[in-house]
Amino acid sequence: MPQFDSIRFQPSRPLLKEVSADRLNTILSEIKKNRPRGERGITVRQAGDATYIGLAAPSKQRSARLLPWDIYIEEAQDDTYTLKVVPGTLAGILSANWDSEFAANDADLYYGIATVTTDGTYITGVTIDITTTEPTFQQATEWGLPESVEILFGLFKNGQSYNVTGGQNLDVYGKNVMISTAQAATVGDPIYTFWFKLQ
Repeated sequence: MPQFDSIRFQPSRPLLKEVSADRLNTILSEIKKNRPRGERGITVRQAGDATYIGLAAPSKQRSARLLPWDIYIEEAQDDTYTLKVVPGTLAGILSANWDSEFAANDADLYYGIATVTTDGTYITGVTIDITTTEPTFQQATEWGLPESVEILFGLFKNGQSYNVTGGQNLDVYGKNVMISTAQAATVGDPIYTFWFKLQ
């Protein structure tokens, strides 16, 4: 990019004193030739023969160190976002799709959901999703863990995310939550029924 060779900014001086309209036009012209894409809070919009580059103000979540289960913006374009999740573990298990990207917009509320699968006794897998569908409330099941449980880990709305885990890896395990008396138990049948949940 030979046009950039003559552009130099003096260290430690206020930027506004060094930026002229000519320098900005040279930079924008070169950027436009390279067909830029928005990334990490930068938006790029083509309109006619102009390219508009917007620098989004850093959100609160980006000003500090990201924590497990934080939802963050990987790319922003106008009012649409590409979201990712900082890897976190659930019962010591990393989600199978921990590096996936999810689409979102400014109009809807999004739920960050970890779907846990079990074999009735042990947790066998975890996947994550960011969706506008609310998580399903977990019901206790007889004699073993539910086959699948949805656990809310975060929310996203209007460019802001909310981590409901406290930014920590989740220690989830099966727990006996209720004991019910069997109705009209016969000889050899258990007197009680045990009900389990993931907590």
